[in-house]
Amino acid sequence: MKLLVTTDFSENSKGAIKFALTLAKQTKNVEVVFYHAIHIIKPTTWSDVFYKSYKDDEIERLTKDLKRFIHETIGKGKDKFATVKFVVENSISTEKDIIIYAEKNKFDFICIATLGAGMLRKVMGTHTSFIIGNSKVPVMVIPSHYREKSLINATYLSDFENFKNEINKISKLTNEIPVKLEVLHYSSIVFDNKKLEKVKELFNTKEFENVNLNIKKNNLDLSIVERITKYVEKTKPELLIMFTDREKGFFESMFIPSKSAELTYTTKIPVLIFSK
Repeated sequence: MKLLVTTDFSENSKGAIKFALTLAKQTKNVEVVFYHAIHIIKPTTWSDVFYKSYKDDEIERLTKDLKRFIHETIGKGKDKFATVKFVVENSISTEKDIIIYAEKNKFDFICIATLGAGMLRKVMGTHTSFIIGNSKVPVMVIPSHYREKSLINATYLSDFENFKNEINKISKLTNEIPVKLEVLHYSSIVFDNKKLEKVKELFNTKEFENVNLNIKKNNLDLSIVERITKYVEKTKPELLIMFTDREKGFFESMFIPSKSAELTYTTKIPVLIFSK
């Protein structure tokens, strides 16, 4: 399992680092890259040669700072990873460069911590929501206050539209971590009952014998985000898994925050988000 863990050296970013360690303690196959991006501006009076020398020195200095920061955060815990690498890049657009680096180097997951934000920033965009909305690599969004806790139970929120394909994507994690997977679905009158029955039949097969299916009735008094948040607070899984649709129209993407992005602000547990 290849994991790209981003950090800006802040206290808030430590949540992602600690969650990566949680995974490493449950499997010996986590290859991690701790990643930091910085924009090193070139003054117009500097020659290309001088700028390159300065940039290289800064990256070397920051790489040492990155190693020190990781050690201060998890100490000898980094020995739990199969491999550890430290990368500092000169970046003009941090979010885009994180995505490019993750896709180019074929990472399985991007792991990023978030502090949350008010509604205005949710609508206008944040680092986290940009990465969620644009990355082909699944994103693990970790609360900044995260404290290490073994991953035992995971709740996968499904609309059953592409169930088999989504389960196969999730298996990249569940094949590595012995997690108990629950499939949570909120019934809808617009959903084809034949499709629903077909999905239910899958849970009678050996492939899904260890997966729990939980179908809830829709409560129209609450938004889907409110329902999921309340459910998570009650059942207390260690991870929430969901898929987000990146094929939104311009108006919708600007003024209606995706359920996936919004849940990263309201839930108090890690959220793993795949692209549909």
